[in-house]
Amino acid sequence: MAYYAKISNDEFTVSERARLMEAQSEKNVIEANNRASEEYATLKTAYDNSFTSTTLQTLEGELAALQSQYTPEITKEEREVLNTSITAKQAEIDTEKAALVPGQETALANLNAKEAEGTEAITSEIETLNTTMANALCRVTAMYTGPDEIEMVNGDSSALNAEIKVLEESKKNYPYNPDTDETKPSELIDIENQIQAKIEEIDAIPKVEKDNTVYWEAYYGGCKRTSYNTKGGVHQLGGTPFRKNYAGVGYIYDPVRDAFYVEQPYASWTLDESTCYWQPPTPKPEGEDWYWNEATQEWLEHPNKPFTSWIFGNKIPSWNGYYAGDETIDDWFAPTKCLDASELSLEKPISSYIWNEETLTWVET
Repeated sequence: MAYYAKISNDEFTVSERARLMEAQSEKNVIEANNRASEEYATLKTAYDNSFTSTTLQTLEGELAALQSQYTPEITKEEREVLNTSITAKQAEIDTEKAALVPGQETALANLNAKEAEGTEAITSEIETLNTTMANALCRVTAMYTGPDEIEMVNGDSSALNAEIKVLEESKKNYPYNPDTDETKPSELIDIENQIQAKIEEIDAIPKVEKDNTVYWEAYYGGCKRTSYNTKGGVHQLGGTPFRKNYAGVGYIYDPVRDAFYVEQPYASWTLDESTCYWQPPTPKPEGEDWYWNEATQEWLEHPNKPFTSWIFGNKIPSWNGYYAGDETIDDWFAPTKCLDASELSLEKPISSYIWNEETLTWVET
């Protein structure tokens, strides 16, 4: 069983797709104006006329005259002579047509060049947009299971088939009619035995693996195969790793890396090229209960813990430098109080202080 990820780059190419439609429309307008010009009309006439010549018209007239000589009264000998003349005339016509081809190609190139005149910049932009979209990140929108992409097929028998073809041709050297001939020529029997031996050789060729990945990806439409046992660029069963990681709905498919990976969890994290796992600026400490705080760029022991030094406890909120109510709450608190009660005043509100983890002190903003 094989697994396939349905992918779409729509969310990552919104501006490119919009601009591509505009650019194609702009190009169409330029080409339409070029086709409406008198110069284009002249070139179009030259192209149409490049398919014939005075010589060709004369030869075709002569051929028509020869063909008109076929009548019921014509004798067999006259028909044979006429057929020879017609064949020779047709050969002259074919030669003349072949001589016209270079002129046709030149006329067509001139016509196309005129149509494309002034579109060089927009054509280049369209090519760039298409390349950008082809290389854009994609989102996995669905997962499918399907037949195994590996199919066992017959091995290469082209050489043996060629030998059989030669042997079949050689049979013509030994004519045999079973209705009138009493015995089959021994040479013919030997050739037939050789052919049969070749057929048996073909039947004995071991089957080989054929990877139908491309076929099945197209069959499911906009899909990429993904390996169930591949994680971090390693196949868990010792096989060949495929596209770095097994995909899932919401995953990213990267056409440039030809790899699946989860979406970037934090702006500071970078992608490991060998595993396509996102790595933090500093390694995660040992143990399970650690959480990354993007604001402070550090690992914390609790998802809501704002700083490493803070302690979970039951205190009045003013301890941490905000609303100075009388009721205590369970929360994370700094190791030192923001302000003593005697320091509180309207001139110096608690909200004007922030915690500095490096100095382990409250600092006035």
